[in-house]
Amino acid sequence: MLRPTTHDQREFIDNKVKEGWTSKRIAKTLGISKRTVDKWRQRLKKNGQIVSKMGRPTQGALSTYPRVLRNRIKRIRKNNEGWGPISILIELEEGFNYKSSSLPSESAVYLYLKQEGFIKEKELCSPLPNKQIRKARHPHHKWEMDAKGAQQVKEIGYQSLIDIKDVFSKIYCISFPVAVKNYNTQPATIHYKWALRLAFTQWGRPKVIQVDKDSVFIENAAKSPFPKPLHLWLIGLGIEFSFIEYSPPVQNAMIERSHQTFYMQSMKGKAYKSWGGFFKNLLRTRKRLNEKYPSKALAKKAPLQAYPTAKHSGSPYSVEQEKELLDLKRIYAFLTQFKWYRTVGKSSRSVYLGGQVYYVKKVPPKRTVTIIFCNRSKKLIFHDVNEQILVKLPIKGISVEALMGSSTIELVSQYKKIFKARKFPI
Repeated sequence: MLRPTTHDQREFIDNKVKEGWTSKRIAKTLGISKRTVDKWRQRLKKNGQIVSKMGRPTQGALSTYPRVLRNRIKRIRKNNEGWGPISILIELEEGFNYKSSSLPSESAVYLYLKQEGFIKEKELCSPLPNKQIRKARHPHHKWEMDAKGAQQVKEIGYQSLIDIKDVFSKIYCISFPVAVKNYNTQPATIHYKWALRLAFTQWGRPKVIQVDKDSVFIENAAKSPFPKPLHLWLIGLGIEFSFIEYSPPVQNAMIERSHQTFYMQSMKGKAYKSWGGFFKNLLRTRKRLNEKYPSKALAKKAPLQAYPTAKHSGSPYSVEQEKELLDLKRIYAFLTQFKWYRTVGKSSRSVYLGGQVYYVKKVPPKRTVTIIFCNRSKKLIFHDVNEQILVKLPIKGISVEALMGSSTIELVSQYKKIFKARKFPI
């Protein structure tokens, strides 16, 4: 007969199996039989559980109530997907003549519905760290960036302007037109990267870039989002990425007004023979706004008249330098602040994180795992609900080449094309 084991012994077996210990070594250390250790190895491999099945069997919610009642509760909920425990209990009283004294409590019905799969587990929440800079203190301390909804420009089709403006000096850093299919289409990550590259080349790198919570910037659907590639690229370049907490005009009002300025100056009632012609007009307009056009916020001076030192931030950038400027150490340090929660796939035994698939074959399906990044090993560490380590896997997609998206030679070539192209080159 196998000797009963304690919970602590089973946890020890679980940990040492993951560390590669043999059954014989574990048995000798614990003073139990090898057969007992083998039994728990098999059970852990099968379902990942360390709960003993000895003693009285575990009973589920409403197990003390008649099967007929349980089945009715299931049937009522199945036919009324939006109903909770209160509605179900009322229906049992009115439709089936049950007395309230003979029915389970609301909490017991809730646990039963959850046990039967009618109520999904709440996804654990771990928001992105978000440093808010309320007030810019010098030129290029904080930029606002946003894309204006696509509008049709005569002869060249739908265009969406990616506008960037410096909050302190009011400098118009860039207005980059992106050719899109229709008014519902939004610029992609690569378009924002090129708008930023053009702005960095002229003005240098800023301290912070503030954006809204559009899906190109953040995983909106996830309660514990992984940083998007654009976010990691900026962190690698030494630039902080900040998300607004309130919709315009409370925050990002300046960039919204910038959209209107460029629309009135370069789009309304105008026609262009080519995308290149439109872009050159935007460059001329921006130059005039920065150097000559008086701003009420700057005592009727143009931005560069009010702040001549704003010609450059002092943090250099060029497409030729980008590879050297990208520092993965910044990204690794940034990722250590996070904690992610993901559910293991039913058939694939995998989780999806940051656009990458990680196979966790030893973890039972549908189990929620906690994931953190270890800077020392450069690995993602997967934990169970009890903080036990399940597996360690190298992080994917974090390399200079992946963040750049192109080689230096290709970036230089693309940069030149942007200023010469007649059609949209990206």
